[in-house]
Amino acid sequence: MRAEIGEGVSLYYELTGPEDGPVVLQLGGGLFGRHNFGLVNDGFRERGFRLLSFDARGYGASSCPREVYTIEGWAADAAALLDATGFERVLVHGTSMGGMIAIVFAGKYPERTTSVVINCAAAKLGMSGRLIFKNWIDIAEMDPDGPGSRILAELIAWQALSKAFLETPEGVAAIDTIQQILRDSNRVEVFTTACRAMCDMDITGWLPKITSPALVLGGDEDLMTPWDQGPDGAGQEAIYEAIPGAEKHVIHGSNHSTIFDNTDEHLRVVSDFFARNSAA
Repeated sequence: MRAEIGEGVSLYYELTGPEDGPVVLQLGGGLFGRHNFGLVNDGFRERGFRLLSFDARGYGASSCPREVYTIEGWAADAAALLDATGFERVLVHGTSMGGMIAIVFAGKYPERTTSVVINCAAAKLGMSGRLIFKNWIDIAEMDPDGPGSRILAELIAWQALSKAFLETPEGVAAIDTIQQILRDSNRVEVFTTACRAMCDMDITGWLPKITSPALVLGGDEDLMTPWDQGPDGAGQEAIYEAIPGAEKHVIHGSNHSTIFDNTDEHLRVVSDFFARNSAA
């Protein structure tokens, strides 16, 4: 389905699950869009949640205008999607770049946020974090395959997946999946400007404005957005400390993508949090 959100821009979205269930707005990582939640969607639906998943502006099947992309802009698009679909208030589940968008969304639209999960995110990148995304830009611009580069897929796999998971057949197969999604859902112009947006962002000011129940969730092996971003950054620990009353859960043995390398624990923790904090 498509939602027109103004200025000739439309977002592709999918709405699945029981019609009377609490609605979960799913904000995927910039590279993966709605595909980011494939491993947990069935589990959420079985637990009675209704899922609103979509491709952000610039990705997948959504409109891809040539413009400057920002975390704040994507958060505004998410609010416009709620307007178009008729949902006033939702549970918010954001992972990776989607977790960054979730921070801004929950801080800017507290009246629309019942509760929020911020997964594997950062509020400000330190130098080590910025170097990761600068390397991605270099590969995407130099490799003839652009974001669909095999080199980039392998780099992201070891930066995002745990060592133990990569040793399994499922972990090896995940590299092919990453490459396919990168190729099918990304355009080099948007890919690079999104990486620059994350390098330049400082969304720490939104953290104390989050008034809904919040859960900060991530892996202890996270290389891409570690709990400690260094003295000039704000990682997951800083996010947790800056949101009043926030909860924290560390998944041991997980890297950046807890949805992939510890699917069952991610599903259980997020479902339990939303079940406790789903009253509008």
